[in-house]
Formats: sequence, structure tokens, C-alpha cells
Amino acid sequence: MGDLWSDLQLALIIIIFIYLVGWASDLTKSKKIGVVLALIIVYLTVYQHTWLLIFVVLLFFGYAFIEKFTAEVA
Repeated sequence: MGDLWSDLQLALIIIIFIYLVGWASDLTKSKKIGVVLALIIVYLTVYQHTWLLIFVVLLFFGYAFIEKFTAEVA
């Protein structure tokens, strides 16, 4: 059994990969090229620059939190 961080990292990798495959496939109009492009982006982001993944996740969830918080305050 892995530790919590490796489990969370694997879940984030899968979610990001699925999103990127859809985005890259729509962009290139080819499923094969989309999968290859998504693999390259996920590898570079997760395994080479882990801090970038953490930043994007914090930005994504932070934006949703701040948006909801400001809507309740106003």
C-alpha cells in the first residue's frame, strides 16, 4: 500500500491525463496524436516539475473557493 501522497499524485495524473487527451484530440483532430501529446505533457509536468502540478491544483481549487466565498459575502 502506498502512502497518501503517491495515491493522490496517481489520481491527479489520471484526471489530468484524461482531460489532456480530450483537449489534445480536439486540437489535433487525431486520437493517436492526442494521446501522445497528453503523455508528453503529463510526464513533463508531473515527473519533471511536480511543483507546477501543485501550483495548478491550488490555483484551480483556490479560484473556486475564492469565487464562492466572494459570492456569499456580496
